[in-house]
Amino acid sequence: MSDDRCQACEQYRRELYLLHDRLGQMTQGLAAVVALLDAEQIEPSMPKHRLLAVVHHRATHLLNQTR
Repeated sequence: MSDDRCQACEQYRRELYLLHDRLGQMTQGLAAVVALLDAEQIEPSMPKHRLLAVVHHRATHLLNQTR
């Protein structure tokens, strides 16, 4: 019984580590997108329709990486 609990705890620790890692990746990715949007607000470097496409691409890539 004790052995099963230890194995279950270890499995939960691994899953928690993976979730923590994914959350960190998502947070960093979203921070990068927000930084891009902020920079574009201050000093635009591309047309707005292009910016929307870039943000969409980055967000989609981020989601695909963290699945």
